[in-house]
Amino acid sequence: MIDPGRIDPGIDPGRTEPRLYGHWRPERGWGVGDLGPGRTVTVFAAVLAPLLVASFAPRAALALGLLATLVVLGVTVRIGGSTAAEALTRRARFANGRAKGWTELSGGLITEHPRRHDLPGPLAPLVALDTDDGRGGRQTLVFDRHTGTLSTVLRCAPAGLDLADRASADEWVACWGAWLADLGHRPVIRHIAVTVDSAASTTADMEYVKSRISPDAPPMARQLMRELVELTPASSAHTDTRVTITLDPARAAPRPTDLLSSVAEVTRWLPGLEAGLTSCGVGVLGRETVSGLTARVRSAFDPISRDEIARQGEAHQLRSWAQAGPVAATETWEAYRHDSGVSVSWALLEAPRQAVSARVLVPLLAPGPYSRRVSLLYLPCPADQAAARVESEITAGQMRKAWSQRTRRDETQRERDDRDRAMQAAREEAEGAGVGRLTVYVTTTVTDPGQLPAAIADVEQRAGAAKLRLRRMWGSQQAGFAASLGLGLNPNELAARGRSR
Repeated sequence: MIDPGRIDPGIDPGRTEPRLYGHWRPERGWGVGDLGPGRTVTVFAAVLAPLLVASFAPRAALALGLLATLVVLGVTVRIGGSTAAEALTRRARFANGRAKGWTELSGGLITEHPRRHDLPGPLAPLVALDTDDGRGGRQTLVFDRHTGTLSTVLRCAPAGLDLADRASADEWVACWGAWLADLGHRPVIRHIAVTVDSAASTTADMEYVKSRISPDAPPMARQLMRELVELTPASSAHTDTRVTITLDPARAAPRPTDLLSSVAEVTRWLPGLEAGLTSCGVGVLGRETVSGLTARVRSAFDPISRDEIARQGEAHQLRSWAQAGPVAATETWEAYRHDSGVSVSWALLEAPRQAVSARVLVPLLAPGPYSRRVSLLYLPCPADQAAARVESEITAGQMRKAWSQRTRRDETQRERDDRDRAMQAAREEAEGAGVGRLTVYVTTTVTDPGQLPAAIADVEQRAGAAKLRLRRMWGSQQAGFAASLGLGLNPNELAARGRSR
């Protein structure tokens, strides 16, 4: 759980020290020790069941006791940041998916596909709709045929903090926190995603500069420009920033009756959201078109084609959503292979424990030798439920404290700090701050499998410098790849969808 725009109270704005932000905390709920509500109930049920059965069936109680022991170990023993039961369940699901052929896609160029617009895996329900933006232009709305949500992708140009003074940076961060808090008052918004895609400079950049060298320039100037062009691929990089806003027309009042009215309802909300971003130091360049979005997704699946797509730009023939997907893709336990690339994805395990500056994510977002895509997914909590959410966290902390006193166990410093942060979140929510959930998905892609270990080490080193703890998405690489694209997917909804089947 995160309270947007939170400022460390120990920093005086009138002093010269940099302003710090922090106090993120996970939503824990009530439970014994580090166990959540579900695992606490599971442990108590596993312990009590053999005792109750022992009164009338001693032999059955012995077998039930052995089973209860395995259950308790499964929910308490941790393997790589997750419980043993979660690790085994993930392994079983991956094995089941591989046995059914869900981890592979092989679509030959001359193979006829009845549903050729379907992308692989979690991206299959998504379809790009070319619609009118209400201002005389065109826009793309990504329609999720399973949930009914519509997502728009905004092309953005952040101002950056390198040349900005401290007052401007503080104002941008404060406005960003206010913008996130305002999302809780807009029930139609399901979640937003900020995606930063960085890659090495392409040959298209060299050709772009070469085509603009004036033949009338002095020979020395032309020679200097040619030398700079030759150095461009080694000294520059592409950084692309997008904000994806996912809206649920079913939450609107009145509720739209068909897809056309849903598109009109979503389009009506977008201008106000775009205007709010301008005060956050973000320039909105426009809404993504079908051809532009198709080219981005195609470049992610086939990184070798990035140069050709960038060189031809809008004139490129990728104008159909059916061309966005890969020709072949295979998900393994540790990686995701797709056309000319191999990708590895991570998910956020723990946010920074300490207060951090506004530049804390620069190491992770800055371009490097390998293509990297970072997507921050934020799910706003409705304003009418925020107070109850933070109060329940305070109650859960008090229950954990009472349990520690009851069992005569010393309370750890982390438990005390967590309870203090929950109380501070409640105070700030009462003052108008927003409440929501924030997670991060990171994907790195290489064209040479031999470079994959170096790319993995690069991401993990940058995550450490950014004060983030990431966990490799073992057995869920395809979902991590899809989540980092910024197309309106929420992996938590995918997991809940899988459990309901």
